[in-house]
Amino acid sequence: MSYKRVLLIILIIGISSVLVYFLVRVEQATTKKTAESRPIALPYNWVGSITKKQIAEPSGITYHPTRRTLFLADDSGIIHELSLNGTLIQSKGLNERDIEGITMDPGTGLLYAAVEDDEAILELEPDNLTIQREFRIGRNFEGELLLRKGGMGIEAIAFVPDDSHPEGGTFWVGNQTFSLKPRDEPSVVCEVVVPLRSTKSKSAEGTIVRAYKMNFIDISGLAYDAQGDFLVLISDTTNLLVELKREGTILSQYLLPGDEQEGIVLDGLGYMYIAQENGEIIKLADRRLR
Repeated sequence: MSYKRVLLIILIIGISSVLVYFLVRVEQATTKKTAESRPIALPYNWVGSITKKQIAEPSGITYHPTRRTLFLADDSGIIHELSLNGTLIQSKGLNERDIEGITMDPGTGLLYAAVEDDEAILELEPDNLTIQREFRIGRNFEGELLLRKGGMGIEAIAFVPDDSHPEGGTFWVGNQTFSLKPRDEPSVVCEVVVPLRSTKSKSAEGTIVRAYKMNFIDISGLAYDAQGDFLVLISDTTNLLVELKREGTILSQYLLPGDEQEGIVLDGLGYMYIAQENGEIIKLADRRLR
């Protein structure tokens, strides 16, 4: 085979590779744009409300796999533990702190509650709901003020476990806002590193290491989908469920059933629990594709 013919073949292969790469990028961009603009109905089977005694204005919910129970936070600063059929196990007030979300670290079993006014994370012992430590979140990221003092504040929290991370994983928090105007408080999801393992101090500071501004208002709940390895965000005002990859790509948007959805959690067993501000906890069989 001649030298010129070899060069021609290499050139054709190179051009083909560039074209394939370009087409793939265009398809990814189109898929992302479609996911961001076209919510579809959430695929689920209705199980029903597990509420036995309504809790005033629930603001967050999480599932504890070891205890096989649900922990619920309400707007008055009380944490409740419920069985999966809605029976109350225990409740405790946290000195009237404005608790807006709750999550847990499966590596330790400890609970973590998000405090809206202070932009803080409280570490709780699940056996008696006693506060162990408090972590204040730094408000800035890359020179921009994301969590404004006196603003709407963090409304949602989820812990993403990672055995390779020195702290055992990171937190994600959602900042609530009802405006998307550039000068107003941003609708943003932030990844926060907290010294869970590296310090035993009763108080320490968490640092925002990543942040994504959302194109919808009122982030009211956050959960981690371990099977799909992405975040699940919900918006009360817009009745949305949004799947967000941790690198910032929106995978899908779904229309949520119910009303006043303030918290969401997946139990890893195929069920989704949604805490509503009216006091009801809705259980759904999750039929989203993984």
